[in-house]
Amino acid sequence: MISKIRKCYHCSTTTLNQDYIFSSTMGCTCKRVFFITGLIIMELIDLGLDWDFFVEVNKTDQEKIQSETELKYLILAFAVVGTLTFILQLVAIYYDSKQNYSHLTYSITMSFISTWLEDIPQIILAIWVASISSDLISYVQYAKASYAILEALLHFGVTIWQLCCKKEKFKYKKNSDCLMALLVLDLIGGILLLGASVFLLIELRFDKYY
Repeated sequence: MISKIRKCYHCSTTTLNQDYIFSSTMGCTCKRVFFITGLIIMELIDLGLDWDFFVEVNKTDQEKIQSETELKYLILAFAVVGTLTFILQLVAIYYDSKQNYSHLTYSITMSFISTWLEDIPQIILAIWVASISSDLISYVQYAKASYAILEALLHFGVTIWQLCCKKEKFKYKKNSDCLMALLVLDLIGGILLLGASVFLLIELRFDKYY
């Protein structure tokens, strides 16, 4: 009788543990899907703004901008870079999913590359356009500046979260020092991006009134 009770207790405990693990796994999966979906949507919007910005600069009839031929080519070049980094970010998410998103090694690397090789150059080019043009080319400039601020704030928050929450996990990785360095540099890039975006928005508002 006692053995049967123990057996039943063991079975019920095992079932409860399995249910808890299943519910926890489902919760984590939903959060990951939500996070990844949001990330992809944000990157798509950013990519769309980059290409729209190039189109607006290319078709403007403002003489000062038309005379800066290299400016248009640079905007085009970094729009292409942005497209490539977007594709590589999708690949990085796929490879990290194979590791159950335990360390986000590829995603962290691609985030760093995207920040320094695409986001920051694009906002610098937008500032360049705003500085040589006394008139607004298109409202996409406002959209780009405002969205860059939002993206930088979210980027800043996510990077801080990764630095705080994944610090212990990084200790067990052979490339932990490299990952931490990338996160710190990515954070610095996010701060620079935020500052440049605010400056761009102020510049656009200044041009509007003067």
